[in-house]
Amino acid sequence: MIVSKVAQLIKDRPLARAETDSSVSEACRILCELDTGALIVTDNDELVGVLSERDVIRRLICAGLAPADTKVTEIMTPLPQAMDAGGDVAQAIEIMRKGGFHHVPILDNGTPVGLLSADDIPEEYRMLLERFKEMRGV
Repeated sequence: MIVSKVAQLIKDRPLARAETDSSVSEACRILCELDTGALIVTDNDELVGVLSERDVIRRLICAGLAPADTKVTEIMTPLPQAMDAGGDVAQAIEIMRKGGFHHVPILDNGTPVGLLSADDIPEEYRMLLERFKEMRGV
């Protein structure tokens, strides 16, 4: 199957999300239930951040904070770069590469519909894009 749009990569996956008033403990339960490494943080369906396992380790555990007493907004990555569900896979790869991050929230008319991970993108797509850029001298 040829995948060209990011919506195809996330289409059957439940949206991992927590609201801004959620504790880190609640968010971690969601991560475990959905077996995922990150979730989006929303405020009334508006994207405000991304919370990853890395955020939990570095900003909560290493700081000695209590998961039940800490809100996701205190340790999340705020205002992440997002992309439209109709965007192409090459665009997603570039956003992640340039931004140095592993997850990109996916929006449909401004509403969060998914979270794309670098692991969701087939390796051959990343390799093809790199080879194409090499050939073009980019």
